Amino acid sequence: MEITEPTEIQSRAIRVVSGRGGGGPEEVSTGSATAATATNVFIASHTGSGKTLAYLLPVIQSLKLAEERAGERLAKPRRPKVVVACPTRELAEQVEEVTKSLSHSAKFSSYLVVGGRSYGTQRQRLDAPIDVVIGTPGRLVKHVEQGNLYLGNVDAMILDEADTLFEAGFGDEVKRLLRPLKARPEGKTCVLVSATMPDRLRKLVDDELPGLEYVRTETLHRSAPGLKHRFVDCPGDVDKMSVLEQIVAPEHKSGKKIMIFCNTLPSCVAVERTMAEADIATTQYHGDMTSDARAESMRDFISATSRDNLTMVCTDLAARGLDFGRIKVDHVINFDFPMNALDYIHRSGRTARAGAGGKVTNLVAKKDRILAGEIDSAVKLGLPIDNATSSRAVSEARKKKALADARDRRSGGASRVKRASVRDAPRGSNRGRRGAARFETNDGSAKKQGSRPRRPGGRR
Repeated sequence: MEITEPTEIQSRAIRVVSGRGGGGPEEVSTGSATAATATNVFIASHTGSGKTLAYLLPVIQSLKLAEERAGERLAKPRRPKVVVACPTRELAEQVEEVTKSLSHSAKFSSYLVVGGRSYGTQRQRLDAPIDVVIGTPGRLVKHVEQGNLYLGNVDAMILDEADTLFEAGFGDEVKRLLRPLKARPEGKTCVLVSATMPDRLRKLVDDELPGLEYVRTETLHRSAPGLKHRFVDCPGDVDKMSVLEQIVAPEHKSGKKIMIFCNTLPSCVAVERTMAEADIATTQYHGDMTSDARAESMRDFISATSRDNLTMVCTDLAARGLDFGRIKVDHVINFDFPMNALDYIHRSGRTARAGAGGKVTNLVAKKDRILAGEIDSAVKLGLPIDNATSSRAVSEARKKKALADARDRRSGGASRVKRASVRDAPRGSNRGRRGAARFETNDGSAKKQGSRPRRPGGRR
């Protein structure tokens, strides 16, 4: 595949998934299991970092080693050794492509089972010896329930884009797929894969798979090194469509690959019409399209040359899991600012992949300013983006704390000592009080003011 050096997540994850341990406490965090004996692994790294190979290589290696020890092929009809579950048909197809590229050299069989394709054909193919099955949860479970697929022989279960699987309503199907592995966990491996690791997801998977081992990179939830972020303020009196056209037109003309993200279908339609009026050719990608139509749109976007260039207008459906092969997305534009920080991470992850450069331009309306400001600050400081909030109260509290911490650093801690001395001042002391507060006791009652000499004119 012309890959000569592993990526960061591949270097760390392959060792753990293959049972050879991690590279240090900062790379691998362990639950009740240890790196040497762990069978359940959570791989978390930014998009485009090579996570697919990070889990495929070690599980295929284990499959081939088992065959060498047995001295024969272990593939059986309807009883795969490896199952990969993906939340969308598009992602499953991409994983199948990578799997096929490995199978040419490693000599194993794989098959794709997803909705929208002939169920009868899939049933017939599963009736032949098979090593690896890739599919979407609904279709996988259907084949299991109809007796076309048995999970008792599965040695490795992969849940790709695990955050989407659990958040998109696939929880019951995922639990059904995991049931045989949990019933007989000896020698089994379960790998969860995600570009983000929010706290709510971590709690879900910890409950489902106790002792889960986490392998993550230092760049998780942070901006990619080669990614430039630009925030364009668009108050109510500014025409966002005109701003968008001014940004897109010159880059589209020069052959740049551009993705424009919108929050809703009507927004996608409006952007597409505006682009058409400006002679900017587009293709769409959203949930109102069929799977076949989305696949065709993706192929058109990838294959378009600089001469017949296409700009993709899309919703968050195009933000997760998609791989554009060897083409490079140059520019991501958030026409509608994302609703939360994790969506921003996934959208911006469409560019600056695998060490390449890229840029994200954000059109920021008044309602978006708090979240945009928090993300902007996190990017500039090199901090994780996932902690950014859209709450004004939380944002203001964080700013106050940051200012107080900055004062403490400048004063060597003197400011903190002063605040503590005021709080802990002895009863009856006026130290640290000003104005009327100097004449109040600690119980809130007024303290009698002493007489002062009368000035000329009768005033004290």
